[in-house]
Amino acid sequence: MACSTNVLKVFALFWDIIYAIFGLIVIGLGVHVIYKFEHFNTAAFVIIGLGVVVVLTALFGALGAARESSNISKTFVFILVVLVVLEVLVVGFLWIFQTSLLINVDKTFDQLWNDQPVPIKPGNQSQIASLERWLDCCGNVGPKDYMLPPNSCYNSQTDKLNLEGCRQKFLDFIASRWTTFNFVSLVLVGVEIICALLAYVLANSIVNRWRRSKYYQK
Repeated sequence: MACSTNVLKVFALFWDIIYAIFGLIVIGLGVHVIYKFEHFNTAAFVIIGLGVVVVLTALFGALGAARESSNISKTFVFILVVLVVLEVLVVGFLWIFQTSLLINVDKTFDQLWNDQPVPIKPGNQSQIASLERWLDCCGNVGPKDYMLPPNSCYNSQTDKLNLEGCRQKFLDFIASRWTTFNFVSLVLVGVEIICALLAYVLANSIVNRWRRSKYYQK
């Protein structure tokens, strides 16, 4: 019985580490959003908050497994069940209202475009300029949006003028990342379910081992 408990402990710790790595990836994604787009700071802080919760939860589960604490492991299972329910609801919401959310993203692009300093200089350092360099695009719908395209409209490797507008490329990028985010969220839910099952079985194994030890002492 002790052998099976130790094996479960190893498996639980392994999946808790995997879970913690997912949390660090989520935190990194949030930091990336803050670094790239200051107008999406609210969403970025929500993502970072989720990542922190995941990492702390994973450490809590690892603590329960390492100390072979049935109470901590069961509490860990309860926390994971709550997170799984919340994440499934959020992914469902994002999936159903994806069109409305993309409309809001489109409005945010308008804000970015209108916030540019005028006149637009060759060394433009606005958020739109960052998008132009990142997505290899130019202007709202194309280079004709400028009297003279800034340096950010030129490909850094070929020095050719980018002819595609940034609005559509930005929306396409967000839409594709949105799908990726939903997929990663579902994978995260799968990891959480595995962690919860292992923690639950481990907790029961710890309790059963304790009961057997008390029984044989008599």
